[in-house]
Amino acid sequence: MSFFDEIKKDVGISDMKMLSGFSYVNFCGEALYIEGVKRLDKISNECILVRTSKAELEICGNLNVESVTENTIVIIGQIENVASRRLK
Repeated sequence: MSFFDEIKKDVGISDMKMLSGFSYVNFCGEALYIEGVKRLDKISNECILVRTSKAELEICGNLNVESVTENTIVIIGQIENVASRRLK
């Protein structure tokens, strides 16, 4: 069982719920991987706003977008803060 499968099991999150939501992993404040991206609302070196189906994420720091795909984004740099706000 993978690390993320164990976490999902421990907190009671199903694969179906994950498909309609979002997740992110912060690697030591140097790289951020976000899954479930619907659109990018703002991109600057200091702040990136990411919209998912269920929340808006605000990432602050000294940032660079490393890669973007249909539903993922990788941000690198000095990640100082990641905040999420649920959408109604």
